[in-house]
Amino acid sequence: MFMPFVVKSATHLKKHLQVLANLFATNVSQNTNSWRSLVPCLLLMASWCSAVVNASELNGRYIHSGSIIQDTKGFIWLASTNGLIRHDSENNIVFNNKNKDWPLPFNWINDISLLANDQLLLATETHRLWLFDTNSGKATELPADIHHNSVYQVTAHQGNYFLNVHYKLYQVDPRSSTTQVIANNVNINFLEHTQQYLYIGTDDGVFRVVGKTLEQIESGPISAMTAAADTLLIAKGEKLISLADKGRKQTTQLSATISALAHSQDKSSLLAIDVNGVISQFKLSNLAKVAHNYPNIKPARVEKLYQDNTGVLWVLSNHGIEKVMPSIATNIEKIFDVDINAMALAVHQEQLVIGSYGSGLHTLVEQSRLLPNNINDALTTKAKFITDLYSYQGNIYITTFDGLWRFDTEQQTLTRVPFHNNNLLLLAMRYQDHALYLATNANGLIKYDLRQKRIAYHIEAALLRSGEVLDILPLADNKLWVATSVGIDIVDADTNKVTHIKRFAESKVISLLAYQGKIFATTNGDGLFVFNLQGELLSHLAKNVVFGYMSFINDEIWISGRPGLYRLNPENYQLNMVANSEQYSFSKKQVLLNNKIYASHYGGILAVPLTNENTLNAKVYISKTIASGKAELLSRSINIESPNDIVTFELASLDFRAGQKKQFKYQINGGDWYDINGQQLTLTGLSSGEYHIEIMGTNSLGQWSNSRTYADINVAYPWYWHPHSRIIYAVLLTAIILLTAWLLYLRSRSISHIHRLLEEEINTNSQSTALIRRKLIKALASITSVEQATEKSNNRAIAQGETQRQNIKALLTECLDELASKNSHHEPSSLSGSSLSVALPYLVDHFHAQYHVLISLQLDIDDNQVDYAIQSAIYRIIFQAILAAVTNGNGGVFAIQIKQNNDKIWLKITDNEQSFSQFSSKINFDMAMYYIRQVANKFNATFHTYDNQEHGSEIIISIPLLKVSAHSYSQ
Repeated sequence: MFMPFVVKSATHLKKHLQVLANLFATNVSQNTNSWRSLVPCLLLMASWCSAVVNASELNGRYIHSGSIIQDTKGFIWLASTNGLIRHDSENNIVFNNKNKDWPLPFNWINDISLLANDQLLLATETHRLWLFDTNSGKATELPADIHHNSVYQVTAHQGNYFLNVHYKLYQVDPRSSTTQVIANNVNINFLEHTQQYLYIGTDDGVFRVVGKTLEQIESGPISAMTAAADTLLIAKGEKLISLADKGRKQTTQLSATISALAHSQDKSSLLAIDVNGVISQFKLSNLAKVAHNYPNIKPARVEKLYQDNTGVLWVLSNHGIEKVMPSIATNIEKIFDVDINAMALAVHQEQLVIGSYGSGLHTLVEQSRLLPNNINDALTTKAKFITDLYSYQGNIYITTFDGLWRFDTEQQTLTRVPFHNNNLLLLAMRYQDHALYLATNANGLIKYDLRQKRIAYHIEAALLRSGEVLDILPLADNKLWVATSVGIDIVDADTNKVTHIKRFAESKVISLLAYQGKIFATTNGDGLFVFNLQGELLSHLAKNVVFGYMSFINDEIWISGRPGLYRLNPENYQLNMVANSEQYSFSKKQVLLNNKIYASHYGGILAVPLTNENTLNAKVYISKTIASGKAELLSRSINIESPNDIVTFELASLDFRAGQKKQFKYQINGGDWYDINGQQLTLTGLSSGEYHIEIMGTNSLGQWSNSRTYADINVAYPWYWHPHSRIIYAVLLTAIILLTAWLLYLRSRSISHIHRLLEEEINTNSQSTALIRRKLIKALASITSVEQATEKSNNRAIAQGETQRQNIKALLTECLDELASKNSHHEPSSLSGSSLSVALPYLVDHFHAQYHVLISLQLDIDDNQVDYAIQSAIYRIIFQAILAAVTNGNGGVFAIQIKQNNDKIWLKITDNEQSFSQFSSKINFDMAMYYIRQVANKFNATFHTYDNQEHGSEIIISIPLLKVSAHSYSQ
């Protein structure tokens, strides 16, 4: 059997309640029956204690503090005997001599005072006066010429610091670093200031500090004193006195002596707590008492009362540190003599009806005439365990451990509903269209027709995945969503066809609710799930939260939680916890009565006015940053050297109200938002570059705050990939690209030039040769005809013409012979198997005979020791160079010198003209130049041309003997 009301965990109880829980568990093991009689008392004590929430993070070590302040960011600062404490609603940082990150030379701090620049004045017990920077965590000692090391109180007023030091009042001027005594032999209990004056409170009364004198304004001992703006507030006996700087004095009578006073954050009202723990609020303007939502606390000796900017009232007393939250909700204690104090609620005839888990039927108002006094006598013992109630047409239908019952308010009778087998254990009930759908513990579900007063149908346990039905949701077309102990089944009541929704949670589904085509399902530990009508999962909310039953009221879904009462907007899925409801674990469905929501919990009923709570935009901060092992307060621009460095941000949402666990999410460089698990964001493995991080968080009610916090991380680049290095790389790459482009351009120009030369040479040689041949043949034919014509002339003319004709004929014959030999004779352009010593002299003679040039030859190498390929290359270079010089230049005298030196063969060709000066050009060169370069490149030779001072030019080529290839040069 599933028992939906059993509290599974007590982890949400406060410290003193945990002690009760431990005692409770011990008694259970010793005597099962004895502890049951104590349950109502224990629950009553728990309900009373839960009205005040201890700041367990602070009170866990029972810290004693007598001074509290909130800085402009929203952090709470407390002075204690163990150091200075910064509290961010979840975590503490204690600044003392044991803190390695932000050490102080002292521990004991008596008082703190906030300065305008978020700095704190620290009044220490052993080290006089110090100035503390809340942004950096650094403290510096202030020069104060005082007679004792202990400073009991400190405050800043009109640019000066005033110190209460062992029966003396000092004034310290921080600008001139001077100290002067204001009053001697005075035992100061209170030190306050308004806008204009400084006041002290002693056993003799209240005094105003005027220069170096004390002016008494109120005689007699006082119990509390504070100041707000231009008004001083004094608690004296059972009177409350206000004194304005302009002299106006007001007094109001009290019912008890005030222990402590505090002004509100807006300084429009005054908060007071008396010796009985009763909290009161007064208007500051006229001391009129005003209503408030603060609960009373247990009587204690209160030393300090303070209200922060979230409305939390801090009480510093001999009990430690307590936080008192205002709440619009009212807790109504209702405890029955049962083992488990769970209650089902229903509204009938404008009254709240309660079905207890073991004590039968009751009403909220004890004197109500709705139920007869002996009504529960009609119930069986098992029927007194009521699981659900529903009001229908003058009747109250009741599901119990012993079937379905009905209370007739007109007849004042309570009877079992007459139908077959009506003794099943029923867990829940749902109304739809004049029918009740009953969820059984082991027998499936039953539909009971209220008009015909009979069973419409019974879905047996065999059709479902489990016979234990926890909730039923009837929809249109006779479709039923059934929450069983092992999941959700969709049942077609007409065909008995069952569709099983795939298991989506480990814990049991408790309740189902439909809204505009969506199904909401709460679970006992896995949060809330949203489906469409086909059973497809749409969303998962509030993971790991324990939820109970739901009710749809005023366009919102109200959800019982353990702990907390929640409100869900079904449109945008905004889930909010009702303030101060985190103190209770709720059980069954909520009901609406007189514009209030009533929700039962294990200690009574919480009444919540049906109003919208204002969203508190809690300030979100990075409370601490740890980068590469170094800790800093808050967050600044972070510079790390390597992607392997770790950066940790500890986050804080400065809402000090008790409530939900705060949630955070972040985005990097404007990207997607990611959830943060817990209150710590750890980043590592960031690539080199700049990162802008934005973080948002929720307040204590689960509402996302508009406040954001930011952080910047700069991950250093490796030296070789620094932005400056990349600029250099870009410049070098650009230069290389431009140089490559220029070289390619030159090469393309060279190739184009070679092609043009080849084309011109072919065209010129072919055309000119044909033309000369044609003209010479024609000229020869003309001369022959002239000879034939002149044969009849006189002898003398004939003799002279004969001579000329013979000369012309001979010349023309030579041209023709020359042309014929050009077409058929090959130049000696290669070795043709000979050596240099044989081929070069022949080449010299050939050039002399053919081109009428003079060539001197000096061959100083042993050609038998030189590879034939090198000899062939040298010969071709000489031939191409001299031929190009003769053809394209005016050279007529050449010198060839070949010698061997330093494992190299040196070839030097000299011309008496500038024939070789153009050989170094990259563009203007002919085929001979191109060929010489190709040969030089093949043999790794160096190639140089020079202009001699004697109006000549030369070529010098050096060919290595050790790096030449073994193959012969291609002919």
